[in-house]
Amino acid sequence: MDLRRADLHTHTNHSDGALTPTQLVRKARQQGLQALSITDHDCIDGLAEALTAGAKYNVEVVAGVELSVTVGTVEIHLLGYLFDPAHVDLQAYLHQFRQHRYHRAAGMVERLHDAGLPVSMDTVLAEAGDGVLGRPHVARALVADGLLDSYEAAFDHYLRDGAPAWVPKPKFPSGEALALLHEAGGIGVLAHPGHWTTDRVVMALIRDGLDGLETIHPAHDTMLTNYYSQIARDFVLMETGGSDYHGFRERDEECFGAYSIPYPQLARIRHRTRAHAKP
Repeated sequence: MDLRRADLHTHTNHSDGALTPTQLVRKARQQGLQALSITDHDCIDGLAEALTAGAKYNVEVVAGVELSVTVGTVEIHLLGYLFDPAHVDLQAYLHQFRQHRYHRAAGMVERLHDAGLPVSMDTVLAEAGDGVLGRPHVARALVADGLLDSYEAAFDHYLRDGAPAWVPKPKFPSGEALALLHEAGGIGVLAHPGHWTTDRVVMALIRDGLDGLETIHPAHDTMLTNYYSQIARDFVLMETGGSDYHGFRERDEECFGAYSIPYPQLARIRHRTRAHAKP
């Protein structure tokens, strides 16, 4: 019996995670994982370091990314896997989205100033480091500048969708995102569908060319896992899974290593991806 496991959903300090790619790969080795995909938000800057660490610690590193895309007016997260990281159009999109994220963060800072919270953009940038800017960095900056007591308060009162300092992301239609991943030789998988994703949105994504569903995720109980596994079987979709590890939340340490897929399942995903690749 093959007991090897793979975690295909993790984050590093290149987006909103706590660990460097090397630290995360080493942690995967310590947890006994055979394979790991770092799926930073709209960013693959940590991939090269992860591959080097993977060779050192004997952990297979799978090219991955988590894209913010839209289905109509609904934002969802799309996990991309097994693409060519050097693909020109993919690189161009990620560079453009990084610029959009900077301007979005600056807009949130401006709205926070209007709300009487003069958070420093320099603090936001310091919290992000080399990572792609996002709301978590703004939230942590509010705490670091002594303007709020907690990260949770920042989101609950100012940064959640529709809150006073919220600024929407630019739209990236799911059909275009899936086409881009396919052009780069990869696949697109819906992240954590049980996290408030309607069946209507799932069906729209399938029509757009969705390749798989993330059925294993900390947000899914057994009922949801079985539900989405059945949809995957009905529509001949691949099944993936992972811990969604960030390293800041208490549950992360419990989930890392516990939420994963059998390694042979990753091998089947890789085989199907190659079979569907354009000549």
